[in-house]
Amino acid sequence: MTYRATDPEYLHYQYDTAEKLRIRQETHDRYSERPNDFLPWVLDHLDPQPGQRVVDVGCGPGIYHPLLADRGVNIVAVDASYGMVSEVKTQAQTDDLPVVAAQARAEQLPLADGCCERAMANHMLYHVPDQLAALRELRRILKPGGRVVLATNAADAYQRLTEIHVAAAREAGFTPSTQSLTERFSLDHLALVQQVFPGAQVAVRADALLFPDVDAALRYYATAKIDQIQDAPADGSHRQKLLPIAARHIHAIIEREGIFRVPKNAGCFWADG
Repeated sequence: MTYRATDPEYLHYQYDTAEKLRIRQETHDRYSERPNDFLPWVLDHLDPQPGQRVVDVGCGPGIYHPLLADRGVNIVAVDASYGMVSEVKTQAQTDDLPVVAAQARAEQLPLADGCCERAMANHMLYHVPDQLAALRELRRILKPGGRVVLATNAADAYQRLTEIHVAAAREAGFTPSTQSLTERFSLDHLALVQQVFPGAQVAVRADALLFPDVDAALRYYATAKIDQIQDAPADGSHRQKLLPIAARHIHAIIEREGIFRVPKNAGCFWADG
């Protein structure tokens, strides 16, 4: 089966720059039901100690790096996207962060065996074609007694937004895709992680997005979920058809309930190597 989550063209569209990621992060910062402490919560499970080396695989624009720097560690950032690596380097220079960044795939890390005390791969393994190879690489680079953390979503995260999208797509004459990122890697995939890290455990953090108005929800919807249709037009014209329909459905919910609440449970696997 071909997955959109691993399609190179789609990944380029999503991650050539940090714009869509930034919109999603801003949404979580502004509209999360709980105080948005997910990043420090993940790092508490990683438990980095001052002076250690932390390898951040699939680092994206480096949202964890300022927090890691505050904990006194040295950071090696790796991402398959040149755009993300560029963002990380710029941030490191601007904010004087202890970060070295390199472009590479998670299945072939350009790092020595046992080179780090901590490693993490957060919200990215669903994009990796060979997940077992990536997990084995994470284990390879860990020093004995080191720790790995793998953050991801619950299998049913954002389901309410998915339901809006499915209804809008069908109304617009499109066939919604049944695939999701979490189909490839969610908090239900403990058995997969334990193939490489037998002692892996899972921690879950319940949360939701609370959208007070239609525009806030649409801005988030338009960064990713909107593209989950089969045979999407290459010119992206489906987006302009779907947005007003999704807006109408969301407006009806807000009129009825006072807010558009979207559960988004997430968490992480963690294990000592």
